Amino acid sequence: MSAALKCFTSMGYSATSIQDVVDAADFTKPTLYYYFNSKADLFAALIDSALKESHEFLKKQMEKGGTFKEVLTRILLTTSQRIHDKVSLSRLIHYSFFAAEKEIPYRQKCFEEACKLYEVLGKFFDEKKKEGALKSDYDSVDLAKAFMGYSNSFTIGQIVNKAPVLTQKQAEMIVDMFLSGVVK
Repeated sequence: MSAALKCFTSMGYSATSIQDVVDAADFTKPTLYYYFNSKADLFAALIDSALKESHEFLKKQMEKGGTFKEVLTRILLTTSQRIHDKVSLSRLIHYSFFAAEKEIPYRQKCFEEACKLYEVLGKFFDEKKKEGALKSDYDSVDLAKAFMGYSNSFTIGQIVNKAPVLTQKQAEMIVDMFLSGVVK
């Protein structure tokens, strides 16, 4: 999987061949085909694994507790660090959404799995509304999309321009900007 990740993120899905992957992994095609039926299945497994890991990661950050603002700040800080530590995986996930429509396999499935991140965060926002920590009439899933949108430009900066990990001050600023815009 790590060899496939390296190949897909350095050459793109279309330019990567099964031979590239097996050469990078130093094993044979029959070995790869024992685990995956095709290059498309290998690619989908990488994306699926990354997104499921992201769901669990997000849930863990929310379960650690703290004030609403502290949790959102922690999500930004730990996500930024995770992107730094796993830039290839982050690049692959973003690539899967910004590539040409027919460039990657199982695009709709990948998109649907990624949207589950909004649902996870949306449930958290619903809980905070019920507790009174979040006062907003906006739909919680829409709030989750907006929060992730606020942080996405920093994410892309890290992936594309090798921007540094967010600082505490930057994360707090993003959360403050987000929260100032959601009260209605």
